[in-house]
Order: sequence, then structure tokens, then C-alpha cells
Amino acid sequence: MDITRSLESFFQVEVDRAFKDEGVDADQLTAHYLVHLLAGYAVQPIEDRPLALRLLEAIQAAPRERRATLRDIGDTALFISGFWGDSLGRGLVDVDYYIDMGGAAYGELARGLAGGPTEPFGAVFGQLASNFTRFVEVLMTISHRTARARRDRDVVRLYERWLQTKSGWAARRLAEEGVLASGRPVARGLGVLQ
Repeated sequence: MDITRSLESFFQVEVDRAFKDEGVDADQLTAHYLVHLLAGYAVQPIEDRPLALRLLEAIQAAPRERRATLRDIGDTALFISGFWGDSLGRGLVDVDYYIDMGGAAYGELARGLAGGPTEPFGAVFGQLASNFTRFVEVLMTISHRTARARRDRDVVRLYERWLQTKSGWAARRLAEEGVLASGRPVARGLGVLQ
């Protein structure tokens, strides 16, 4: 059994469905890129060095190494913020750090590859950079669908995220959990959100 092909098939269905659910209109090459990214992270570990240090190294690297490192930073930031953003909490490094780093890395890649006749991914990186938070929401949708087990603490984190960002994705997920109705908290018990 070819696990990579099976994962790609699985994630192709999930990416297409999440694009539709989130109202994201991305080109076919960008969708393919996300499918490949998800299948890759399903079978490989994530490098644990801080993204900011890796970005500094990329800036000082030779062009080929710079592109590879920027791509890895963008991919890692997108995957972590999409699949693990709810668990990052309000620590020293939160989801905003990953969103900023990923958007910056993809933006730098897009600028560096702009106009290059042999680089078809320049437009993909531009689309990922300019709509990074929308693609995070797509991955969050996939994560939510593929990991159904919800704990009360996860719902509270999601509610705190919604309070902070007013994210449409978070509002829809909270409505599914029965916490929000029409963008407002649902009173339970003695008028307290539980």
C-alpha cells in the first residue's frame, strides 16, 4: 500500500471540502500544494527550532538555500497554526506568531520568485501570503473534521479566540458546539456561558 498516495487522496477530498465550506476560491495548483503539504506533515516530524531564528538564517543564506528555508518556514507555520492553533494558548508564542512568520516567509518567496519563467509556485506563494489566515482557517476546518474529540477546555479556547479575533471560522465552530447563535454567546443555566 502506498501510504503517501493514500494520504494525498484523503487530503484532496478534505481540502476541496474545506475550500467549499470556508468559501475559499483558490486555484488548482494552490489546492495541490496544500494537499501535498498535509500529506507530508502526516508522515514527517516538524523541526522544533524557532521560526524567527530560521528566518534570520534564511535571510543570510545563498539563494537556493534561502528559498528552501523560507518555504519550510511558511509550510511549518501554516500547518502548526491550522492544525494546532487552538492549543497554542496565550503563552509566549501564540498562533499570531505563526501566522506572522508564515505570511512573511511566503511573501518573501513570492517576491523573490515573481516573474521567474521557470517557477510556477511564485503565484501559489503569493496567494498563500496574501490570504494566509484564510488558509489557516481551511486547515482548522480539516483539523476539526478529522479530530472529533472535543474537550470543554478546547471549546473555551475556541471561544477566547473568537472573542479576540471575531473569526468567522471560530464562530461557525462555536455554533456547531451550541455556544454561539447568530454571533452571540448562548446563555445556559443561570445566564453564564458554560
